[in-house]
Order: sequence, then structure tokens, then C-alpha cells
Amino acid sequence: WASDSVCPLQLALCTSMSKRLLDEHAEPPEAKKPRQDDVNAAQHVYQPCALLPALSSKVNSLVEVLLPAKYLTSDLKSVKLRRLWGTDVYTDDSDLVAALVHTGHVKLKAAAPKLPLLVSLRVCPSQTSYSGSERNGLASRDWTKEHCSVSYKIERCLQHTAGSVPLPEMSLLRPGPSRQIPGSIFPQLAGPGQSFVVPMSAAQVVFNLSNEPCYKYSLSLIADQGTTPSRWTSGRLRREVIYLESRHRRFELALTSQKKGTDGHEYDVYSVSQVMRPFTMDRRAMEAAGVPLPAEHVKVMHAEVDWEELVWGPQFLRCRGVEYQLVRILFMPHTVASS
Repeated sequence: WASDSVCPLQLALCTSMSKRLLDEHAEPPEAKKPRQDDVNAAQHVYQPCALLPALSSKVNSLVEVLLPAKYLTSDLKSVKLRRLWGTDVYTDDSDLVAALVHTGHVKLKAAAPKLPLLVSLRVCPSQTSYSGSERNGLASRDWTKEHCSVSYKIERCLQHTAGSVPLPEMSLLRPGPSRQIPGSIFPQLAGPGQSFVVPMSAAQVVFNLSNEPCYKYSLSLIADQGTTPSRWTSGRLRREVIYLESRHRRFELALTSQKKGTDGHEYDVYSVSQVMRPFTMDRRAMEAAGVPLPAEHVKVMHAEVDWEELVWGPQFLRCRGVEYQLVRILFMPHTVASS
């Protein structure tokens, strides 16, 4: 071989070493992105008499559960057997369909609905005890012994259509740092002279205890309708009063005054009262007495209530640990008592 030539074996070794060095310093390949089918498969699917897997590792997190429509029937065995322990917060071995019935999210019928449900659960730590109660025709059970697992409560329940799991939304019924407008309200505008609208889904007229038309209670009628304070339901109460009815009682939710907080800013306080003799207090009688009603017409149940203390449910209002079942609702503007 000539002195200035390169041995073929040396050339092969140099080429191999150079390729190895390039491979070591090259950027790693991009990780494979999961397919949409894999994402959808990650959500849990309800099965009767089966525990949801791996809840203990998801405390304080949201878990999405797909509930097939075929299980939403009145002859479901787990509901008939009352496989449910607790109220609002249930043991993790409680049946999900029974919990939905107990909280009023669903009403089972003989025939299954067409669409499945997508249920958002908040995983909670184990409770010291679970108190049962009777709601919506279903009595949950007590559990006073130690529960060596986690609990859950229902955050929301929606009809599930084709597509990916929808993103969580903040409820407008508990004001927070950010507010969102329900999608069902976007295409609707208030009419002339009106500041709030009645969603079409909630426009169900019924008769109240004084045999006058009003609306059937719905969360859509309580939800805020905008991001500005003037479109909040709490702001609406500065010029109106909410009258809520159970099957035999009428309640008044009214703004009473303003208080100064520890930060120096004023905030509104409300009162929850029971209206006396509601069967004779029709609209004309209440307007004549003055809205909000004077002390001789109401019995105050809760005074100086902060709006944050009001928890609105699909069929109830909870205030300071007391729950009131609701079936009807009516907004009335402030009036001055006639002389």
C-alpha cells in the first residue's frame, strides 16, 4: 500500500465510530402521541356491582364515568337493594346509579333513555361516618364503622354524545374568581325591558300554593347569565326577591343589608324566611303587603346569610346545613306596602 493511502479496514472502523458518536448525540425521537381512541378508553365505564378502579390514588381529583343507557332503568337491582351509603358524599362501593337517583340528577323509568350519561365524580377522603337520608324516593344507608377506602361526590351529570369527554366547567351557582356562561344561554337574548332570560329548557309553567302560575324550579333559573355583577343572580336580588316553594311551604330569599368585611369592603347579606299562610298570599296580597314581606308575614329561618352559604342543587337549596326541597320558583320585584 502507498504511504498516503488509507487501509480499507481502518476506513470502515472510522466510519463505524463516527456513526456511533452521531447516534449518541442525536436528539431522541419524539414520543408517540396517544390516539383519540386511547384517550376515550381511559375514562371509566360503569358496571353494576363493580367498584371503580384506582380511586384511592385520585383523591381530590375529578373522575369521568360513562354510564351506559341500558342501566338507567327502574328495575336496576342495585337501586332496589339500596346499595348506597351516605348523603352527598358516598362510600366508593356505593352504586353510582343509586347515588344519581338519591341526589336528584336522574329519575329512572321503565324504559331506558336513548343516550348514556357522563358523570363527573370528585374523589374524597374517607369519612369518619356516613349518614343516610331519604331523598327522591330512595333511602340511603348509614355506615358508622371505619371505612378503609375513599369516598366520592357527584359534581355534574350530562348526556353523553359522540366525541371526546367535555372539559370540566365551573358551576355558576357557587361564585368564584372566574365565571362561565352556560352554553344553553349563549344563543338567547333578553327581551325588551328585560335583563334576564328564561331558558327554553326551563320554561315549564306550574301553579303555586296560591293557585297562580309560576315556573317549575330549575337550576337554569338560578344560574348567573353573564360575567358582570349586574348579570349575577346575587346582583338581581338588589331589585327582586326569590320565592321558592316545596310541596307545602313557601320560602323567601331576599337581600336585607350590607356588611363590611375584614378587608374593609362591603358585601351583601340575605335572609331565608318561611312565608306564613302561603295559600292566601297571592301576588296581589304580597304586593300590597310589600316585597320583601314585612316581619308579620314571615318567619326568619336564617339571617345575615352570605351568598357563598347558599348551595343550590337540582331539587333543593341547602343553607347552613339545612336542606329545603324545591319544586317551584318565582321572582318578584320590590314593592312598597300600600297604605
